Amino acid sequence: MKRDLEGRKLFRQIVDETPAELKTQLRFSDSIAEKIDGILKERGMSQRELAKRTNKTEAEVSRWLGGTHNFTLRTLAKISLVLGEDLIRV
Repeated sequence: MKRDLEGRKLFRQIVDETPAELKTQLRFSDSIAEKIDGILKERGMSQRELAKRTNKTEAEVSRWLGGTHNFTLRTLAKISLVLGEDLIRV
């Protein structure tokens, strides 16, 4: 019980000390990953198929869907074209 409390306290401290910019970046990455995952599920497309169509490895696609990947605009454009749907709008 004491260990749980200490763990939660440490977690809260880490979250509190995380810069707002990094929190925002992680939120963006997670949202994009969720959108890609949702599109794949809607279309019955596997991660393997997305990897083949984007000329990436399955491991890289798995990292994309992990929610912490720092996407480049080039990668987002490629995924958007393969999926036939914009992942971001400006």
